[in-house]
Amino acid sequence: MTPVRVDDPDDPRLADYRALEALGHRPDPHHFIAESELVVERLLRSTWPVASVLTTASHCERLVPALATRPEVPVYVADQAVLRAAVGFNFHRGVAAIGLRPPVLRWNDMSPGTSLKNVPEDMLSEPCARPTYTVLLAQGLSDPANVGAIVRAARAFGVDLLLLDRAGADPLSRRAIRAAAGNVFAQASAGVGDLVAAVERLRRAGATVYAATPGPRSRPLGAVVRPARCVILVGSEGQGLPATLRAVSDEEVAIPMRPGVDSLGVAAATAILLYALAGAQGPGL
Repeated sequence: MTPVRVDDPDDPRLADYRALEALGHRPDPHHFIAESELVVERLLRSTWPVASVLTTASHCERLVPALATRPEVPVYVADQAVLRAAVGFNFHRGVAAIGLRPPVLRWNDMSPGTSLKNVPEDMLSEPCARPTYTVLLAQGLSDPANVGAIVRAARAFGVDLLLLDRAGADPLSRRAIRAAAGNVFAQASAGVGDLVAAVERLRRAGATVYAATPGPRSRPLGAVVRPARCVILVGSEGQGLPATLRAVSDEEVAIPMRPGVDSLGVAAATAILLYALAGAQGPGL
């Protein structure tokens, strides 16, 4: 890995970074932007393809161990002013990287090869072959910060597979990646078009499905005994889980709360559900 000095923000090698601000508002079907030293380091240490890294000299020095693991990745070093001009706004984080999306997380790509109605069979087959697993399915989440927080919680509590509604927010948007603190690069995740079919596939493989909803049929979370194969469904911030997903669940579960509080918000509620149901694994959990 030999960093290349760049002094011109219009250098053609920085063309992808000039689209950074636009990528914050609409998904690019093939690329994403990772920002901040922590997030870029986690990307570099993952197995995900990286197109390039753009950084200041000081950040580059601190990233040397991570960069050394990816000698094939071009590294461009520039002053803060050049970096700011290249990305198009007052960029304070000092380091960014362009990553390549895996096909299972290609939002807004409707080409035949990536217009996935369901999770690829091999991603479902792997957890289904285990005696114990946890799958989390998040439906209709419109806020990328909530999606990122749920990715982070899934990683923290040992979720084997996170399924995300392709109609929801992009998990590889800038805001979602920041909220996930880069954990999206280590968490097994995929976008789903037909959520009901995915849940039914898991049920046929022996999973018990819990729908998180405060409805009258719900049992309190503390009364639920975690099964070996567990699927947890969480719904959109405003509407909650639709009837079609509740209908294919085995049981509805709710977090008991004091009167007058209607919800915790989907990210906080999901973290509590995972702590209770994903199972404590490892020292201190």
